[in-house]
Amino acid sequence: MVAATPGIDPGRIKSSVAIGAEHIRKQFGHVTALRDASISVHHGEIVALCGDNGAGKSTFLRTLQGIHRPDSGSIIIDDTPVTLNSVRDAQALGVDTVHQDLALAPDLSAVDNIFLGHERTRSGLLGRLGILDHKQMAEQAAAALRELAIVLPSLQVQVRDLSGGQRQALAVARAVMWSKTAVLMDEPTAALGAKQSEVVVNLMRTVAGRGLGVLVVSHDLPRVLEVADRVVVLWRGETVLNARASELTVPELVATMVGHKQSAAA
Repeated sequence: MVAATPGIDPGRIKSSVAIGAEHIRKQFGHVTALRDASISVHHGEIVALCGDNGAGKSTFLRTLQGIHRPDSGSIIIDDTPVTLNSVRDAQALGVDTVHQDLALAPDLSAVDNIFLGHERTRSGLLGRLGILDHKQMAEQAAAALRELAIVLPSLQVQVRDLSGGQRQALAVARAVMWSKTAVLMDEPTAALGAKQSEVVVNLMRTVAGRGLGVLVVSHDLPRVLEVADRVVVLWRGETVLNARASELTVPELVATMVGHKQSAAA
């Protein structure tokens, strides 16, 4: 049973694991980045991954993305152990990422960014000639943004002309549009103001409400405790805490992150 959190419906969380990892170990030469890292994100659940600098968060996230192959341990997607050899493997299984740098093309429109790498072509001969179906892409992009309650000045506006919050929302919309299982978010509120951060927090709730698993890596601890269902903490490459967010305070979380208090709660 998941404890209730303001603004969050615990009934949306399913028993099946959208994305997870068990006892991951990853070494780079003589450096052990991950010693025993585990996490599980259920469908409809928001899980925050926290840790001090050097704890292994980035390596763990890249492992879940398919960038790094673990030396031992297993990755689980949709309740099934999988082997990921690349980011495309993860994407083919319905897992996409909102990167900290957003990975948006500033000179392209909002529509073109959403469909970057997923372009739609016209039917028949025009399609064989590589002519894009701009109307279909615009309609699908508009529908995706509408479902997430994202409002942009125009679908044709260049990304460079959007605000920081609008860019972040666009990056989330793109990931959600191509995700069927889980969305990974790397510092989604970094460099955003309070109002823009709240927009992103609401987007996380909307995404989870659609049944996707949401894994958030963040240093914004007060906001983490506000939005997450559970918090997982890495310390020196090991999972040392797995607890309900509603049962934690920021000081307790900080103490665990720096190694002063270690516990693993169900």
